[in-house]
Amino acid sequence: MEYRYFRLNVIARISLIILFGYGAVYVVTQTHFWLVSFWLILALIITLINLVKYVERSRRELANFLLAIKQQDFSNTYHYKKENDLNYAFHEINDVLKKLRNEKASNLIYLQTVVEHVRVALICFDENMRVQLVNDASKKLFNKPLITSIKAIERISPELVDIIERINSGERELIKLSLGGRFVNLSILATEFKLQDESFKLVSFQDIKSELEANELESWQKLIRVLTHEIKNSVIPISTLSDVILQMVKDDDGSTDLTKLDDEGVEDLVGGLETIEARSKGLANFVKTYDQLTKVPKPKLEPVKVAGMLDRVKNLFKADVDQKRLLFRVDCESDLEISADADLIDQILINLVKNAFEALQDTPNPTIELTARQENDEVVILVKDNGSGIPEEVIENIFVPFYTTKEAGSGIGLSLSRQIMRLHKGSLEMTSTQKTGTTFALKFRS
Repeated sequence: MEYRYFRLNVIARISLIILFGYGAVYVVTQTHFWLVSFWLILALIITLINLVKYVERSRRELANFLLAIKQQDFSNTYHYKKENDLNYAFHEINDVLKKLRNEKASNLIYLQTVVEHVRVALICFDENMRVQLVNDASKKLFNKPLITSIKAIERISPELVDIIERINSGERELIKLSLGGRFVNLSILATEFKLQDESFKLVSFQDIKSELEANELESWQKLIRVLTHEIKNSVIPISTLSDVILQMVKDDDGSTDLTKLDDEGVEDLVGGLETIEARSKGLANFVKTYDQLTKVPKPKLEPVKVAGMLDRVKNLFKADVDQKRLLFRVDCESDLEISADADLIDQILINLVKNAFEALQDTPNPTIELTARQENDEVVILVKDNGSGIPEEVIENIFVPFYTTKEAGSGIGLSLSRQIMRLHKGSLEMTSTQKTGTTFALKFRS
C-alpha cells in the first residue's frame, strides 16, 4: 500500500464530503430539485464510506504486521519509495527482527554445540523437576538416551537425586556411587538462575575418580616417604645397638658370658639399652601421633562470633607478646559470624599463631595480624606474619603429615588443621613470599 499521497487523498475526500453536504442542504432549501439533493446525499455517504475504508487500510496493515511479528513470520515484503513511508518503517522493523531471530538461532546452535562438546555432564531443570537441557555427557554418564525429568535418575541413585534437589547455588558436593557396574566419584556443582520469572537450576557432574586416584597415590607416596624416614631413623640405630650389645655379651661360639664385661663395658651396655629404650619410646610416640591424626573428632557446629574468637586467641598469647615486644593486631567486624566448632577452630588458630611466633624470631619489628572479613559467600580469617617466609622447597610439603623442619616438631599440626577445616566444609590455604612473610587463610562458607 502506498502512502505517498495519503494526506492529499484524505483532504480531498473530506472536501468532497463537505461539498456534497453543503450542496444537498442548498438544493433542498433553495430549489425544488429535491431529487438532486438525494443524489448528493448518496454521493456524500459513498465518499464517507470510502474515506473510512481508506483510513482503516493503514490500521489493517499495521494489525497484519503486528500479527506477523507475533507469529514470528518475517517473510512479508513491504515496498516503499521514500523513507518517510509507513512501509519503510515496516520494512526496517521486519529486517531487524529477522536478523535478531537468525542471531538467536545461531546463538542457540552455538550454545548447544558448546554444551555437547564439554566432557562435564550438565543437566538444567525447572521448579517442576522437568529437564530443559541435557548434554551427551550426561546421557553417557547415567546410561540413559533420554532424560526428561530428574525423577528418572532416582532409579539409578535416590541419594544422588536428594543431593540434586537440596544443593544450593555455588555449593559443591562429592558422592561415590556405582553406575552400570562402574564405580565413580562425582563432584556435583549447582547454579541457580531465573529466566522470564521462571527459576532454573543447572547442575554439573564431573567424574574425578582418576584425579582423586592420582592425588591419592601422590599423597600416599609422600606419606610413605615420611613414615619410612621416621621409622628408619628409629629402627636402624636400635638394630645397630642391639648387634653391638650382643657382641659385647656373647663369646665367639655364641654363648653368653657376662663375666668378661668390665665397668666400662657395663656402662656401655647400660647406655646402649637406654638409647634403645629412648628410640623405642620415640617410635611409640610417633605411632600415637599417627593415631591422633586419623581420629579427628567430628565438629559440633554452632554459631560463633569471629571477633570474640580472635580476641580470645590474642589474650592467650598476651604474655608472649609482652615478653618478645611483638605487635599483635586484630581486625574484625563485630557482627561477623561463622558456623563452626569453636574448640577445633581455636586449636587451628593457636597452632598457626605459634608457628608465626617461631617464624619471627630473627625479624625486626615483628608483627602478627589476625583479620577476618566477608568475601562474597565466604568468611575468611587470615593469620599473617612479616617473617622471612617459607622456602620454596618446603612449601610443597608443609601440609604432608609428619613432614617438619623443626627439631622438636611432630609434623602433624598443619595437616591436622587442614583436615579440621575440611570437616567444616571449608579450606586452609597458605601464601608465602621470601623476606615478606606468610599468610594462612581459613575460609568458611557463609
